[in-house]
Amino acid sequence: MIVPLIKGLSVTLRHFFKKKITVQYPEERRSLPPRARWLHQLQRHEDGLERCIACMLCAAACPTEAIYIVGAENTEKHRVSHGERHAKIWDLDLGRCMFCGICVEACPDEVIVMTDQYELAVDKREKLVLHKDRLVAPRGEAPRWAWMGYYRQEPADKSPLRLPLLKHLAYEKYLKTRGRKEDADHA
Repeated sequence: MIVPLIKGLSVTLRHFFKKKITVQYPEERRSLPPRARWLHQLQRHEDGLERCIACMLCAAACPTEAIYIVGAENTEKHRVSHGERHAKIWDLDLGRCMFCGICVEACPDEVIVMTDQYELAVDKREKLVLHKDRLVAPRGEAPRWAWMGYYRQEPADKSPLRLPLLKHLAYEKYLKTRGRKEDADHA
């Protein structure tokens, strides 16, 4: 009984004399990693139209069913996006969301990105349901493209497929050097 007490106190004493690191929140904020995944944001095109075409792939891919979308047709008088359809309703239930980023990966038009905004606490559960007007990026904000979880700033036409192709080829080369040609043929 005395041995566990001594072990616990030794941990306490080791940390007692180390330099303390205190962040004076909210005046001082810690810098987040570049791939931090917090609040979702719906991107716009450079001309201000919304990117979402209501394909509903993000809602289908969401493992917790936190995304609810209702699509509507675009008309010449009321054009919201470049496609034939737009998202009339785009709701996100943060109470159900696990911030996994699968919706970002599923979106074919790179509509959804996850920002570094992490102050999401509210006093009522109803406030955790965010509607489209809160999630859409403001007009004039430069769009960010998301692909495979990496946020890039260059235009989408600069071959975003190059990095995974190079990784795949490097892996094939690795398999061949290890003498596992049968695995390389199936990769």
